[in-house]
Amino acid sequence: MKSSLCQIALTVLSLCEGLRAVPLKPKVEFDDLLNMARHLLRDTKQSYHNFKAKYPSEGEHKLDSLPVLSMNAVEISNVQIHTGLLKLSTDLFIYQKHFDWLRKAAHAIRPMDHEFNGIHNRIEKLLKKIDLLMIKHHMPRVTEPVVPQFPNSTTPWGVIQSGHAIFHHFHLFLDYATRVLVLMKNKW
Repeated sequence: MKSSLCQIALTVLSLCEGLRAVPLKPKVEFDDLLNMARHLLRDTKQSYHNFKAKYPSEGEHKLDSLPVLSMNAVEISNVQIHTGLLKLSTDLFIYQKHFDWLRKAAHAIRPMDHEFNGIHNRIEKLLKKIDLLMIKHHMPRVTEPVVPQFPNSTTPWGVIQSGHAIFHHFHLFLDYATRVLVLMKNKW
């Protein structure tokens, strides 16, 4: 009885040998990345709006540890797929670490833990999707980006100012990222 079951199993497997899962086309994979980035942008806008409502602060706030965006139209249009994905991945990692720091920095912002966790999880999913795309297409990856130096100030006011800078810059980054992903998709 066991041998006949084994023969049947081998026969079925030999019939299925030529069947494989159809891989996603690169444009479809970029559509997935783009949708994930857009959803993260939408969530970030909402969280930033809530943050500003709870912790109003006038003026522009800066953090030297945040990634620098190249918003030059020529640079954006000349972006290469590999270098663009590397830059997006590295910058997302840095922003993720900034949101983690912000969440842990002060007890004053505890009511927003759920929103910070949501942003963290979406960033993590987007990072994994970029990484899988790079692996699938045999692109070299950065093994572990350098973790930035975070602000020393953990006073409530310092954390609020840092929070405004992180949210504002991340919002700009996601807008940039969606534009770059569209360009990369069209180049593929």
